[in-house]
Amino acid sequence: MSRRVSVPELIGRQAELAVLAGALADAAAGTGRLVLVEGDAGVGKTRLVQEFADQAARDGATVLSGGCLQLEADIPYAAFDEALPGTFFTGTPDRASEFRRVAETIASAGQPVVLVLEDLHWADASTRDLLVFLQRALRHAPVLQVGTVRTGEVGGDHPVAGMVAELARLPHAERLRLSPLTPTETRALARGLLGVEPGREMVTVLVSRAEGNPFFTEELIAAWPAPGEVPQTVREVVITRLARLTEGARQLSRLASVIGRTVSHDLLASLAELSDVDIAGSVRDLVHHGQLVAGEDGYAFRHALIREAIYADLLPGERRDAHARVARLLAARPTPVAELAHHWDAAGQVDEALAASVRAAESASAAFAPAEAHAHYERAIRRWREATAPEPLTGLDLDTLLERAAAAASIASRNRRAVELTQQRLALLDPVVAPEKVAVAYAELAHRAWASADWPLARSANLRALELVPADSPERMAIMAHRAGLAMLSSQHRDALRFARELLPVASAAGDRVTYGRGLMVLAISSIGTGHVDDGLSYLRQHLALANEIRVPRMLGVNYANHPEALVWVDRPEEALTLAREGIARASEFGFDFYLLLIVGNQVRALAELNRWDEALDAAEDPADQAADAFTRLPMDLARADVYIKRGEVAAAGTLLSACASVLTGQDDVQHGTELSALQALLALREGRFADARAAVGEGLRVALAADNQHRSARVVWVGVRVEADLADGAARAEEILSAGEARLAALETDGAQLLPRTRRYLALARAELTRLTTPAPEAWAAVDPAHDRFLLAYQRFRWAEAVLLTRGARQRAVTALTEAAAVAAELRAAPLAADIQALADRARITLPVAQVPVAEDPDGLTAREAEVLALVARGLTNADIAAELFISVKTASVHVSNILRKLGLKSRIQAAAVAQRRGM
Repeated sequence: MSRRVSVPELIGRQAELAVLAGALADAAAGTGRLVLVEGDAGVGKTRLVQEFADQAARDGATVLSGGCLQLEADIPYAAFDEALPGTFFTGTPDRASEFRRVAETIASAGQPVVLVLEDLHWADASTRDLLVFLQRALRHAPVLQVGTVRTGEVGGDHPVAGMVAELARLPHAERLRLSPLTPTETRALARGLLGVEPGREMVTVLVSRAEGNPFFTEELIAAWPAPGEVPQTVREVVITRLARLTEGARQLSRLASVIGRTVSHDLLASLAELSDVDIAGSVRDLVHHGQLVAGEDGYAFRHALIREAIYADLLPGERRDAHARVARLLAARPTPVAELAHHWDAAGQVDEALAASVRAAESASAAFAPAEAHAHYERAIRRWREATAPEPLTGLDLDTLLERAAAAASIASRNRRAVELTQQRLALLDPVVAPEKVAVAYAELAHRAWASADWPLARSANLRALELVPADSPERMAIMAHRAGLAMLSSQHRDALRFARELLPVASAAGDRVTYGRGLMVLAISSIGTGHVDDGLSYLRQHLALANEIRVPRMLGVNYANHPEALVWVDRPEEALTLAREGIARASEFGFDFYLLLIVGNQVRALAELNRWDEALDAAEDPADQAADAFTRLPMDLARADVYIKRGEVAAAGTLLSACASVLTGQDDVQHGTELSALQALLALREGRFADARAAVGEGLRVALAADNQHRSARVVWVGVRVEADLADGAARAEEILSAGEARLAALETDGAQLLPRTRRYLALARAELTRLTTPAPEAWAAVDPAHDRFLLAYQRFRWAEAVLLTRGARQRAVTALTEAAAVAAELRAAPLAADIQALADRARITLPVAQVPVAEDPDGLTAREAEVLALVARGLTNADIAAELFISVKTASVHVSNILRKLGLKSRIQAAAVAQRRGM
């Protein structure tokens, strides 16, 4: 008995169908899976997935399908809303509850469930967040998620590219890359479609023009012309075929292309009636010639490229007219207001576009979709001055529109734009007429300026807010909270404590739990900053409990951004790591996106503190939203740079520090700026740029000694004295640096601060470094307590041994200390320290095992971890094998392999293996 042969089978996609079938079997057994089908436009992604989904449905699976839309301003959750109509936002109180409810709905839809999400390259921000959340929520559910992604549709710095890369590296995910057809497969496809063997000339043309693209190949076969008339592009071949249809069919196809990939029969019939087109004959013509395919209640273009080609062929006037016709029809029926706004805007109908954009923004905000709301508000701002009467149309004044746009931009982590929008508001407002409103706007500007790393603006804006707000204003409490927060973030901890203690009783009396929480956070961080650790940690726990109780996403984000970092300050890196990972896991669920990179930075910092350097660098490889505020990358990049310096990978460290400096230069930032200065000094010292090292120390001391950040001040002091000791250029400057640091810390102690163990550690190191310039003192190095830091232990043992040898002390004890230090340096692959240890051993005629000394920086710029992965690639290991060998995730192994290929200028693992062999790996 014969059977219909599908196009995926014709073109050799049986292996891909088998992969999807295997993933479905896993899902049916209770192990959730994700398969991303990737490839160029027209390569057969949709057809492959449809073939699989149809077979899965015949076998009893529940298939849910939706597609992302290509609109200027997105419809939130568009793909999920299509797959699960009527499911979204039925009164849930927050995004976390909504996401969990959606996950439960999907998981309970069948046994198993296939969730198909088409065109993820057009995914809106909220769809991306929900999809990331579902990977954890459905990990043990009978659900197979399948997404299609068009290669090359978005650049590598686009958030969609980051999301796709992140998803593809998950342990339960698989990436199916559909390659172009081979000449043999092209011939087979032509044979299957024609029913006869294609001629040699046809095959030659198909191979050369279509370049293995199945869709283009099919279109060329269908439009096969006389010799010399072969279309050159997909667009040409689509338009050539369209020209063969009736005028009514051509006109209807143009109108349908304006609507999108799919269109209901009723809407298409209404458009046909408006355009005096015979609906039945025209639709039949389009279906018969393969432009449209019929569904249960409407039609879809056979391929997205057909719609795109027809739409691109419209003249500007035709396009505006078509959008206007569609908009008028959609306005009379239930339609997502974002879609309506898109059509009115494309039609050039200013008033209608403005009104619909504002409603779309309000709808997106209600759906916990701030990025989409921001996009719609931006369009409304663009149309505002062109409208005839914008205020009656929208029910808003321009100030309110700008206020809402700035708030949405800030929540969506676009704080530089939020600053601009807030400044536009302030240009419109009169402080004499509305001092309270202007004061609140300045307070908001202060927060957004801080979030975009503009400290001078943040400080001046907050001062202006306090000057303007009336003493009896209900808004004064929020401005007081801003003031306390800025003092804390500026490391003016004594002022911050005073401000927080003023704020808390006011917030408590007003019953404002969110503002009370803000005061608690300031009290917590500044208590720890002044050395009152137990009090500070207690306040942090209270804050987290309150945030979990009232379920305010930003409040949770604030805790996960600050709490783990504080735990690192007080030498509890294991606890910090656990809490940071908890925050990362909850970020997509609760939507505190602005804080996500800060929390990832805490994870990286905690791992670095624990000397788990490979894991720290691996954790930082997760892609991020490149459009997010650069400020949020600082903790992660500074921690990575520290590791690279310790490993001697100066190029990688320099790149990161340059990026950090572009954000921090001129900001007088204590928290990150002093850390940057210390690292810049150490890098300059390593590279022999001694004047630069001294300049970096000077800048760090200028900022640090004017604030209350005791451990960061002490660290800059240590680095400053170390720079002078390495230069061996007299002790006067080193003594001056140490005295200034000791005086500042003594003043803090006099004012009630207690020195943290970390602060005492840096001070002990600075005093010990000074003895390298005066009189060698083993006891000074013995006084340094490295705590959990094994790198610092190795450095301390090295310097102690050096002092013992210089004072002609117990040589064997020095040999033992050097051997211990060398072993730790080798284990950590800390090449510069290992080289210093070896140099001292050589001078003292001490023999150390050669194998203990690691190799210095790679000539091709590979990191130590990448060099390790390259050696495993040479052994023929897959990413999964590499992950198992190195105890890392498959996604991290994939990132390392990609980085290796990019740095070496290679295209395949085979080439990488050849390079590894030439290197002797």
